[in-house]
Amino acid sequence: MATPRLMAYTTGSFYVAGGTAAILATSGAWSAPDWRTTAILALAATAVVVGSALLLRGKSLPRKAFDVVVAQGAAFVAAAVVLSRDDVTALGVAGVFVFCAVDNLYFFARRAALVHTAWLLTAVAGSLLWRGVEPGIVGAVMTVQVAVVAVIGRLVQRAAHGTRDSLTDLLNRRGLDEHVEESVATAHRTGVPLSVALIDLDHFKQVNDQGGHAAGDELLTDLAERLSGRLHTLVPGAVLARHGGDEFAVVLHGTDLAGAEAAAQTLRAEAAPTGMSIGVAQLRPAEDPGTLMRRCDSALYEAKAGGRGRVAVAGGADDGLLEDLRTALDAHALDVVLQPVVVPGVGPGATRFVGVEALARWTHPVRGPVSPAVFIPLAEANDLIADLDRVVTRRACADAVLLREAVGEHLFLTVNASGRHLVDPAFVPDLLTTAAETGWPLSGLVVEVTESTVESASDATRDTLEELRAVGVRVAIDDFGTGYSALSQLDTMPADFLKLDAHFTAQLTVSDRRRALLAGLLRMSGDLGLVVIAEGVETGEQEDALVALGCPLAQGYWHQRPQPVAALVAALDRDDSPDAVLGGV
Repeated sequence: MATPRLMAYTTGSFYVAGGTAAILATSGAWSAPDWRTTAILALAATAVVVGSALLLRGKSLPRKAFDVVVAQGAAFVAAAVVLSRDDVTALGVAGVFVFCAVDNLYFFARRAALVHTAWLLTAVAGSLLWRGVEPGIVGAVMTVQVAVVAVIGRLVQRAAHGTRDSLTDLLNRRGLDEHVEESVATAHRTGVPLSVALIDLDHFKQVNDQGGHAAGDELLTDLAERLSGRLHTLVPGAVLARHGGDEFAVVLHGTDLAGAEAAAQTLRAEAAPTGMSIGVAQLRPAEDPGTLMRRCDSALYEAKAGGRGRVAVAGGADDGLLEDLRTALDAHALDVVLQPVVVPGVGPGATRFVGVEALARWTHPVRGPVSPAVFIPLAEANDLIADLDRVVTRRACADAVLLREAVGEHLFLTVNASGRHLVDPAFVPDLLTTAAETGWPLSGLVVEVTESTVESASDATRDTLEELRAVGVRVAIDDFGTGYSALSQLDTMPADFLKLDAHFTAQLTVSDRRRALLAGLLRMSGDLGLVVIAEGVETGEQEDALVALGCPLAQGYWHQRPQPVAALVAALDRDDSPDAVLGGV
């Protein structure tokens, strides 16, 4: 579970501490040292030097090098025990074996850890028996060592659970994030290429619908085994993780973009029992982990939008794309899809449909679909976000009018607003003009701002939100649950809705703590007059958990995917279709 950086730091510290302890244990013989004391001091000094080198340079060592380093540490201690002048000193030095036990269990996979532990216990017992220590005392020392191993093993197991997926035993999202961060830092330092791939299982929802979630779980575990086995031969050292749901991630160390694409094509063709789409990206100079993963996600999006069952590679520089985005905004050529917001658990086969969220989409005339994870940051970085917000809001309001006429119900429409746009004095007047010209009522409009915007809200941002509410527009805090400080501001922040982040929702069925947190949040939100919307509902189990907790609103693929207004209206009319999950009030 440890990274090379942590392994180097821990082992180096133990080497220095163990060497220092051995020096202190022989201090009584310094005045008249014999050959044994001299030998121990030489070993101890060597340990201190090796430990110092590990602290300074060990993070660049390959993982396999630590097998030698840890085994060598146990050999050093065993030699020092044998060479000790008396049994008291020998027993004191033998206590350093505990350091080796910690390294064994934290650094290595189960099989390797067992081998190292067996060598450790053999070294403990053998070194003490060699010098004639009574078997009973040796047994006592062994008992202590075994107890330490058992306790540390249990702690490691609990610690690893936080970074491991319970279904596949792969790294989970948290473990992947930590590994990518470490890998990016290493790649920048060493200059060795690094690539990542995101893998999405095509039509996975059909597996769950037809065979139940047990069939879906079986497919995911089977795919994890297939991918792991094939990666072992394709790219030794590649790390596979479950990114979430039916999505996997692969970190390819020492692999450039061409090699990563070739590996991805092989995995797509050979490893999957069903079709899958893959996005690939290579780390750029000075690129941070978040940007790398966003580019890879964009490539995956393009692979799926291009017909699925294919591999897409993240492109190069965005200069040309920026000019194309300017042109698209000038021509109002962006599209909008709508995702329903529903009341969960309203009767079998039907869902109460109360609102929609507008999401921007852009189909490039040459590149095809471009992920929002690409063009929205591009707009923000080049002062185009206000234009993008205006284009999307106008299109969303016009589409929502058509949807309301088709449904015959009072619906609310949520639109996203960038934190940069909120401080623009023209934001509210532009919004009022758009609503008036499209015929969408202000009482049915909700402006979404992210939790990070709330956390860093300036006086100008707060004034804008207050002004919106004063004219009848409601405010939602989006991605709630990803930050840390917004909770303390809820009682003062001008808001009407809390949109629970999808990653938070995904944990409801596997974490009692998350359910307890949501239960408390729902009670507190009710007291503050805030309505909670759970985003990212993908399974029936998540839906059931939300209903049990009394969550008032939800949205996600379990209810309906985002789609153009015409397709959404058509879905509402297909009462006999299994996809028609939206019903009347």
